[in-house]
Amino acid sequence: MRASYRILVSAILLPALLAGKVKSYPDPKADFAHYKTYQWLPPRVLTSRGIDENHPAAPVIKGVVEKQLSLKGLKEVADGADLQIQTWVLTESIPQLEAIIFSVSTVSQGDVMSLGGPVATIGRYNKEGALYVNLIDTKTKKSAWLAMASDSLPNKSLNPEEIQQKLEKVTKKIFSKYPKK
Repeated sequence: MRASYRILVSAILLPALLAGKVKSYPDPKADFAHYKTYQWLPPRVLTSRGIDENHPAAPVIKGVVEKQLSLKGLKEVADGADLQIQTWVLTESIPQLEAIIFSVSTVSQGDVMSLGGPVATIGRYNKEGALYVNLIDTKTKKSAWLAMASDSLPNKSLNPEEIQQKLEKVTKKIFSKYPKK
């Protein structure tokens, strides 16, 4: 059971691990010195069956994000928090066209060339993944800060320990964009 859990968590979290592109969008009106507490909204993982708010990867996502939130001086509370934390893990396959091959036939009695035969295309799907962290101001009900990390997936498989380390690295990169108090 534990091995299948690790494989499942690895398959879902792998997309967000490289964090080649990190972007953040702070609300210019948000007072980040005011934020001291947070509470969680269910982490969301987009699977082939839809959005899963009870995914086995949720504790891993929460753990690495909570570590960064505590380093920013924020504490989790059950009720009455300044911020609500919302996270998403998304993956997508992006088609890439490599080549188009046309059938060419020539006629020996002249310089006639025909392109009327079958056409073949060669392509592949590149896998992209993203981790989104949204901090929502509970008073205004608007996003105070949204950050995301996205990149292409590696071709080789990673073991669960490597995935945990890379996910920690990703969230550290994301929270390096958190506004200074």
